[in-house]
Amino acid sequence: MKVSFLLDGSQFRKYKQEWEEHLAHPEKNPLLDEAGLRRNSFVLENDLCLYSQNPQFSDGLTGSGIIVTKAPRATVFDLTPGEWVATYELLHQVKAHLDHMYRPDGYTVGWNVSPAGGQHIPQVHLHVIPRFETDPFAGCGIRYFYRECLKQPSSPQFP
Repeated sequence: MKVSFLLDGSQFRKYKQEWEEHLAHPEKNPLLDEAGLRRNSFVLENDLCLYSQNPQFSDGLTGSGIIVTKAPRATVFDLTPGEWVATYELLHQVKAHLDHMYRPDGYTVGWNVSPAGGQHIPQVHLHVIPRFETDPFAGCGIRYFYRECLKQPSSPQFP
């Protein structure tokens, strides 16, 4: 499969606009809506964090979900020490559940931070994505596409 995309800054501008809209109207932030995260979802939780397999956030990726803090925290760098521990503990419970339900061959787990880093909703959320050998992107980790773009002769220069 050949994949191409345009690196023109439009994704950043879109995410920055969404970020600013959510900051201006936190009542519309879907990741601050605990009832919405629970609706039509498989949920695991502890006192400080919630894991949701809400289809709204899975982008069609089998078994994927997000871990969010129950308290508002814009990015991973805003987590309290207790939230770090709670996220770690919940991540292991999520993995046990996903291993049992889907038997994935691997995982992609990660945080995006701020619009330039790919985060468009200002509420910390850890993506947990089961990966399968039959996935067309098997073997492509978080940095794969970034590295591939840098190999192109017309690649943009980065600081």
